[in-house]
Amino acid sequence: MTLKEQLSHISETGFSRMPKHIAQVLLDGVEEIASSDLKDKALKVGEKVTNAEFVDIFGTTRKLSEFMEQEYLVLNFYRGGWCPYCNMELRRYEMLKEEFERHGANIVAISAEKPNISAQTSDKNTLSFPLLSDNNATFMKSLGIVFTLNNDLKREYANFGIDLTQIHGNLNFELPVPGVYIINKDFEIVYVHLDENYMTRPEPSEILDTLTSKIMQKNTTLI
Repeated sequence: MTLKEQLSHISETGFSRMPKHIAQVLLDGVEEIASSDLKDKALKVGEKVTNAEFVDIFGTTRKLSEFMEQEYLVLNFYRGGWCPYCNMELRRYEMLKEEFERHGANIVAISAEKPNISAQTSDKNTLSFPLLSDNNATFMKSLGIVFTLNNDLKREYANFGIDLTQIHGNLNFELPVPGVYIINKDFEIVYVHLDENYMTRPEPSEILDTLTSKIMQKNTTLI
C-alpha cells in the first residue's frame, strides 16, 4: 500500500466518524491556507537556508551543519506526533532511510514540538533518524512555511485533546504546512514540496527518485 493510499484511508475513516460541523472546520482550515499566499512566499529552489540551531530528543543543542555528513540533507517538516498523517509519513521515511543514505542523503524531521514530546514521537514510530525541535518555529518561519490557527481550529483541536500550548511550550498556536526541503552542503535548496492540505504528502519513494535524478545530473555535469 502506498503512502497516498494509507493517508486516504486515515481520512476516510476519520471523517466518517466525525460530526459534519467539525469536519467542515477542518476542511475550511485547509482551504484558508490554500487561498493564502503562504506557498508563494516560502523559500524556493536556489535560495539558501540558515545554519540554524535546534534541540534534539536528548536535549542537546545541534546546528543544522552537524547533519551534513553527506552530499544532501532531507528536511521533513511535520505538524506533530498527535497527527496521524505525520506519523504515517515519518514511518515511511524510516523504511527508506538506508536507501536515502546510500544515495548520499541524510534525513532529519523538524517540528515545533518540545524535545520531550519529539522523543515520544520518535519512540512510538520507532525512528532512527533525528527529530529536531525548532523553538517557537523560528527556523520554519524563516522558510515562510508557518501559519497561525484560526479560532475555530483552536477550539476543535482543544476538543480533540491536542494542547498545542503544552506540546510547543508557548501560546502561539502556530504550525508548519507539512513539507520537504532538500539542501546541499552549501545550504542551498535543491528541492521543495509543500502540502497546503495536511492530509496529502509526497511519496518518500518519489523524493528518493528526485534525489537520485539530481545526483545523476550533477555527475553528468562533472564529466
